[in-house]
Amino acid sequence: MARNNVAITYSPYNRKFYMGSHDKDGVDFSRDQALTPIAKLNPELKMGEGRIEPIHYETFRQAERDYRSGNIDATSLSNITVIQLLDEVIRRQWRDYAAINAVRRVPVPKLQLNVPITDKFSASKKVPELAEADQKSNNFTQANLRLWKNVVSIYESDESRLKATIEPLSFEIDQASGALAKAANEQIVSEIETFTAAAKGNWGAMNAGGDFSNRNPLTDIVDVISTITSNHFRPDVLTAHPAVISNYLSNTFVHAATRPDDVQMSGNVYDLPKVPTVKTVVDVGFTSTVATLFDSSTMLLGEGATVAEAFRDPFRGADGYVIRQFLQPLKTTNDAGRKMTGVS
Repeated sequence: MARNNVAITYSPYNRKFYMGSHDKDGVDFSRDQALTPIAKLNPELKMGEGRIEPIHYETFRQAERDYRSGNIDATSLSNITVIQLLDEVIRRQWRDYAAINAVRRVPVPKLQLNVPITDKFSASKKVPELAEADQKSNNFTQANLRLWKNVVSIYESDESRLKATIEPLSFEIDQASGALAKAANEQIVSEIETFTAAAKGNWGAMNAGGDFSNRNPLTDIVDVISTITSNHFRPDVLTAHPAVISNYLSNTFVHAATRPDDVQMSGNVYDLPKVPTVKTVVDVGFTSTVATLFDSSTMLLGEGATVAEAFRDPFRGADGYVIRQFLQPLKTTNDAGRKMTGVS
């Protein structure tokens, strides 16, 4: 583990790692003025295939020289170690959480960003010759992203590392990435479920004989689609708890003559059976009695910097990291979605 107190900042805006802690208001990652980029992340690549691309080559060369000389406390080595930790956190963060697949990710170059949002209007149809079409104009509003931070810390004593038969830090990194993802997932879910409620009925309820479903979920979904499209939005995502999707898939109105297990699906994201153009995002974090249908282009996730600071506590004989991640989910309009309640 790195012994020197160092900090590295990762910006998803340009996928660069910077030397130092840059999580103060006013820092602008759209340009590198007064910032020292060390490396660039290529997230589409696997580990060892150029995933971390050097920019400040001297840092990497110095780290190699320090490693060969046995200077394990060198700042250059600490910088590389923290970059690798941040990469691990970023790579592992969303393995077990799915809500992020329902939003439009917006890399934010600062801690705040104003996104212009316009209302929707329709075209004038079949305008007669020499007739004047209705005058249309956009009404602009501002979606104000003001990022907050989620924080997690890793702390390991010298004794725990010396006694362990495995490297405890790797488990701590996994816990840290999971903790950050859980916090962000809960915040995304909370924002998605702020759409206006549309009361429906239980998709899992059966008749007295247990042969047929009492309610047709397709009717409920089409009704909500009509409401949203009348506002000139295109719903393309339905988010739900596994219990809700289980009721949907087992509903006799949905699978009709085919058995529900004839539908081959895997993972947490897939096309919603019997509803073209709508994908399903399933996560246990969603409320187990609702299903939310909306236009995903209107549900933003502002993503700011992730900062990791390594420190040494000589008084207690321990090494640690503090990881701060800046983000904010934001619904830009209520007209683009509806939350169907009572469906489970």
